[in-house]
Amino acid sequence: MRRAFLASAWLLSATSPAAAGQFDPPSPQAFIRTEDQQRARLLNTPCTPADLGRGCYRYDNRLIREIPCTLHSAPGVLDSLPLDQCYKMEEPRRYRGIWIDEFEGQAFLPEGASPPERPRGDPRSPGWREQAERARAARTWLDVSRTDLRHDFRPEGRRVRLDFVGRKTLYPGAYGHMGGSANEIIVDRVISAQEQR
Repeated sequence: MRRAFLASAWLLSATSPAAAGQFDPPSPQAFIRTEDQQRARLLNTPCTPADLGRGCYRYDNRLIREIPCTLHSAPGVLDSLPLDQCYKMEEPRRYRGIWIDEFEGQAFLPEGASPPERPRGDPRSPGWREQAERARAARTWLDVSRTDLRHDFRPEGRRVRLDFVGRKTLYPGAYGHMGGSANEIIVDRVISAQEQR
């Protein structure tokens, strides 16, 4: 149940139109399945006891609405569909760039792109939130789970020059760790990977 609760927090902010922010509700058009589109439309609608078992579940004596892509993998266990079975994806294409592999902060920078500038100073200062959202909107999370690439978390992080074939989410949203990236790419096939020193 803990996994589902954490996934709920992440997916509540997932996939929204380009102008939307990290914590905006997801756009129904981003989802493949009709039931997930409907779940996205209902996210801000409170559950009633009559909804229990039909799009709502009980957790810690509260009724919680199921997020899009929820999967009941076993009795009392919530899971979620894989990204490409949940969200609409672009056609596979070739990508080249730098994979920044950092703990909870990995990202992919396509060739010619520069890293997004993170906000500095006090988070309560004017403009800080807007700068943070611009940085998040420029980030792309890389899903390497279907390849031989493995994370190698080091205190200083690492950079890997990648050439690969992959599929990107069709709609921007809130992907990756804590929704900190506006897009996600699934790496389907690695052509080359060279660690940068």
